Amino acid sequence: MSQQDTQFYVSIKGVIIVDGGVLLLRKLNGEWDLPGGRLSIDESPKLCLIREVKEETSLSIIPGKLLHRWVRPRPGNVDVFVVSHLCGLENSSGAASLSHEHDKLGWFTMQEFEAMPISNGVRKSVRRAFRSLHS
Repeated sequence: MSQQDTQFYVSIKGVIIVDGGVLLLRKLNGEWDLPGGRLSIDESPKLCLIREVKEETSLSIIPGKLLHRWVRPRPGNVDVFVVSHLCGLENSSGAASLSHEHDKLGWFTMQEFEAMPISNGVRKSVRRAFRSLHS
């Protein structure tokens, strides 16, 4: 397969940290991930992130600085270009609810997070977010 045959889409992810815990969602396939999702052709990355986090967690967020970007290879000829941003909450409750897209959510300390099997891109994003908040 040539590079010209490869297609991709853009996914915008948010790193949300409240009281020392990062919010992660478990996909139906068992993988843990950050909230966020696919950028629509007619929306900005910021609006995509706000929409996706609201749909997946019911949280209202304020997108912040860019943390990381990477390509996640997928089976077949479609890859995902992922961009993560540090996010704040519009209100401080942090009371997230689960959507139909995931089967579990949780707030994880950095120590808990480091012990989880998670993708390198998500790991780098969360580490950068914690460093940013503690520098």
